[in-house]
Amino acid sequence: MKFLITGHNDFSIGMKSALTMIAGSLEELTIVPFSAEETVESYRKKIELELQTKDSVICFTDLLGGTPFKICVELAITKNQVFVLSGTNLGMLLEASLLRESVKEPAELCQLVLQSGKDNITLFSQNTKTLIEEISESGI
Repeated sequence: MKFLITGHNDFSIGMKSALTMIAGSLEELTIVPFSAEETVESYRKKIELELQTKDSVICFTDLLGGTPFKICVELAITKNQVFVLSGTNLGMLLEASLLRESVKEPAELCQLVLQSGKDNITLFSQNTKTLIEEISESGI
């Protein structure tokens, strides 16, 4: 199973860098930035090249409805084993990399990763003592 991280400008570069810092070097992980100077057609060709594989591909995109998301969805429609997630955060990527070997079905992995992404979004509050204790006990 291959992972593709893509998004506007340096989004994918930063995500891969942060993920590598925490999880170490990962196989089957590709990034495709969509730069401001690039045409949509040029970007589409880069994504198409990355999706030319017999393996399943999970595309991690930055923004629902953004160009990277739309291009990945358009290409996924014509391929059976391409899955597209939006709103990617570091928690999602970490969860995906940790579960990749044990969860063999990409659709199932996507559901777990999606939930992890949601769980990683929170608002700190002075009244959240339990959350603070959990973070300090199990921090990364």
